[in-house]
Amino acid sequence: MNAPFRRNHALYSLIALAAAAVLFVAVNILAQSWTQRLDLTQQQLYTLSPGSRSALRQIDEPITIRFYYSDRLGREVPAYATYATRVRELLDEYSSISGGKIRVEQLNPLPFSDEEDRAVAFGLQGVPITQGGEQVYFGLAATNSTDDEQVIAFLQPERERFLEYDLTKLVYNLANPKKKVVALITELPLEGDVMAMRMTGRPPQPWAIMEQLRAFFEMRQLGGEVAEIGDDVSVVMVVHPKTIPPQTQYAIDQFVLRGGRAIVFVDPNSEAERSRPNPMQRGPVEDASSNLDTLMKAWGVEMPKGKVLGDRFSARKVNAGGSSRIQAVDYVAWLTLRPANFDTADPVTADLNQINAATTGMLRKAEGGTTEIKPLIQSSQASMELDAAEFTQPVPDVLGLLNRFQPQNKREIIAARVQGPTKTAFPDGPPRKEAPKPASDSEEDKKKAEEEAAKIAADHAKAMEKHLAQSRQPVNLIVVADTDILDDRFWVNTQDFFGQRMQVPTANNADFVANAIENLTGSNDLIGLRSRGTSSRPFEQVQALQRDAEQQFRAKEKELQDKLKDVEKKLADIRNQGQGQGAQAILTTDQQRSIEQFRTEMVATRKELRDVQLALRKDIDRLQSIVQFVNIGLVPILVALVAVLIGLWRRSSRRRGRSRTATQRA
Repeated sequence: MNAPFRRNHALYSLIALAAAAVLFVAVNILAQSWTQRLDLTQQQLYTLSPGSRSALRQIDEPITIRFYYSDRLGREVPAYATYATRVRELLDEYSSISGGKIRVEQLNPLPFSDEEDRAVAFGLQGVPITQGGEQVYFGLAATNSTDDEQVIAFLQPERERFLEYDLTKLVYNLANPKKKVVALITELPLEGDVMAMRMTGRPPQPWAIMEQLRAFFEMRQLGGEVAEIGDDVSVVMVVHPKTIPPQTQYAIDQFVLRGGRAIVFVDPNSEAERSRPNPMQRGPVEDASSNLDTLMKAWGVEMPKGKVLGDRFSARKVNAGGSSRIQAVDYVAWLTLRPANFDTADPVTADLNQINAATTGMLRKAEGGTTEIKPLIQSSQASMELDAAEFTQPVPDVLGLLNRFQPQNKREIIAARVQGPTKTAFPDGPPRKEAPKPASDSEEDKKKAEEEAAKIAADHAKAMEKHLAQSRQPVNLIVVADTDILDDRFWVNTQDFFGQRMQVPTANNADFVANAIENLTGSNDLIGLRSRGTSSRPFEQVQALQRDAEQQFRAKEKELQDKLKDVEKKLADIRNQGQGQGAQAILTTDQQRSIEQFRTEMVATRKELRDVQLALRKDIDRLQSIVQFVNIGLVPILVALVAVLIGLWRRSSRRRGRSRTATQRA
């Protein structure tokens, strides 16, 4: 019995090994053909967003994407080889989802080859990799059936988290070559600072926000007095309207009443303006505020004048010390806003992760307003109204603002959607132009003045015929009480890469603006896509502990400072009471004893402050130790425990099996 059993057992073992080998090969073949993958990242960074899928499925004409990648770059720098594989896999997925409408070509542009010439002609960025000047390429050049071109000059690994955004933007622009028109009315140098150009001699550099918006929209800047905004404009974007002429305001009013959309940026204290003062003006900018009172009141929304929003929970840390002593302090007027501050039900802000703002205003429903004000971005409950006058100096009193801060337990609106019926802000019609006076008493000049006055009257009568007293349909506007959201220094790091500007966003400011305009034009395909991958992942519990600790520490620090000032005053009083007329005052024994007592008190108070600081730090250290234990020790312990339990269960099963076999034999 034993010999046949051993032969059968060996045969079964061989069959099992052969089956395992076949299964292994089959699994590998299926894995190569199966494009699904498991994405465990919180923001699903490696899963195509619905916006990308929608944009790819709507492609009507073929698009060719040429992927220029120098193999030598991957051999010299392996990190680029890994990234190139990621790019190629994503391009293949784009091609698959588009139903073959996207054709991908991968090219290796060798030195002095036709491929290198075509890469240079497309505008790809060559990077020298040897001292001899040999260049390598790692970029994309895409064309559609009408020979429109879109190029990514060099694929930087630092932008890997924005790869889907860059690729979908490239495809979207080729699939939709006719862009929506956005009319821009601004008193900030979004297109570049001409004053800086005159001072430095370098061409003006447009703000990064403009480069982002031009990728999707035709940006048309309107300057001076605007008589009318054409029907070919989809959205009007108004930025920092300090001295906007009444005629331009009327043009915006009528555009909105006709069904046009608008996004407006006002500010009680524009740090963007203060950081770019007029060289003809001495000293700091006296008034850096802007408002659009006349129109906003008609739209049912207002921003209190001279008031800046402070927020204790959203405050950004800044250095309140000097260059030799760093003192990190919460600056309650500079805000880092996160999903808890956003309306997650509105497509404009639903998928945003972070927005940075500075000295923002507060939006409220105007008295008698007929529209609905829906908050898009709000402060936390720990908010407070601050006087804008406190921010007129180049260096604000950051510590003083923090020490005087008293939360009002109220959420304030920073950005809002305004919807509903509204009436014109100009019930009497367009602003009347003054009739010109004759240049002289001559008959010819009088006649010219009369003709000009008649023309003005005729133009006004013609404008009155088209005048709208109320909206044809419910208006849809977005108002933002901050212009610094647009300023580069608050949301993007710009680097020079061999003459090419590389922009790495640190917040979703540009995404918010682009989402808002995209939404106002009626298209939502790219909204969820833009905000992916730009979030910093803070330890919120640690930050809360730090805020509590800092608040207690600052209170103790203020108490110490008050004590020190009191001691210094007493010491000065004692010295002034000293006897003698010489250069040095002669102090009595009691006065010397008082001085020593004060000095001892100072040392004790300083020690007490250090002890408080260390005690408050213990909570943060304890939480950090717990997090480290969970990440480093707990998981292996749980795995080992599960393995031990499985081993004990299997041993117990084998024992029960032997017991049953013995019982059956008996």
